[in-house]
Amino acid sequence: MTSDWPPPPTFHDGPPPPPTDAARELDPAAVRPWPGLLTADLDAGWVVSSIRRMRGPLRVSGWGGLLDEEPFALLRAVVPDRALDPAENPNRPVAERLRLRFRHQLPFGSAPLAESEPCRIGTLPGDCDTFSVGNGGPPRAFIAGADTGEVDVSGSPLGVVVLGSGPPDRYDTVAGTGWTLATTPGPAGKPHSWIRVDGWWWQETLQLDAGDRIATASVEHLWQGGLDEWTDEVFARAPFLRGKRSLGEREVRVDGLTRARMYRFDWQPSGRGRMLTNVVVGVRDDVGFQLVMELPFRDDAALGTTLDELVPSLRVSSAPDATAPPSPPAPGTAGS
Repeated sequence: MTSDWPPPPTFHDGPPPPPTDAARELDPAAVRPWPGLLTADLDAGWVVSSIRRMRGPLRVSGWGGLLDEEPFALLRAVVPDRALDPAENPNRPVAERLRLRFRHQLPFGSAPLAESEPCRIGTLPGDCDTFSVGNGGPPRAFIAGADTGEVDVSGSPLGVVVLGSGPPDRYDTVAGTGWTLATTPGPAGKPHSWIRVDGWWWQETLQLDAGDRIATASVEHLWQGGLDEWTDEVFARAPFLRGKRSLGEREVRVDGLTRARMYRFDWQPSGRGRMLTNVVVGVRDDVGFQLVMELPFRDDAALGTTLDELVPSLRVSSAPDATAPPSPPAPGTAGS
């Protein structure tokens, strides 16, 4: 005689098994070159900073569920000295200024654990800071910086900074896999060239600063959906658009994208004057693109400023060569 009732639930006794971390033992075959998809052809009047981000997969509990915790995140940025506020830590090398600047990217509550320890980013000698959870807590993150020995189009020295962070009980992955990926140069061996991992979320950002205006262009891994879905996601991430007034929208062409659309509107940030915002969103296959520029509405020049000057200078390249670089070295310890 068979029963139509489902089997009784299984109750687990004892402590939970340790979680599994797919990012801890990285498959070398999943590591790919990342020469960069986003480029900007601008004159020396624009200061261009490049920032790239990756996020590793969530850990899985011993009983098979995804752990709801802060992400295992990596960042790598190449920034010219002239992009930094001259009044902020003056007379310090660009690498040191970047290490201090990018501390705001650390998880909330991070406190220095060790500072200015010698390290290397690829072949470049640099310094590394490690951070704990509060004062005296367990380690959770690192930041390393180096002078690239190169200059931008205006002759300003370029610095490179890398950052890795994650939950404190995942620090073996941060200090192992995270350190290896953050400090490994791409196949070209240049500071702008890096590597990324199949199946991980990634994003490239160019911050474009002309002094009187700043624009931010980015591309990232788009899991699914077309232009309308991507547009909804971009606007959902934006600050609350209080009192938003649309000033128009139209189709535009961005080199390398299938479709793109420009939006123009003004809105009232909390405690500030009205802002005039120009946004371009676009898609291609599994890549989402956005370009944003905001200006104070009280500035008369803002009313005549659009992104039409910048759009023709931007290009989203094809996916990089799928040939993997040499296998990364075995995981080590940050700062070693």
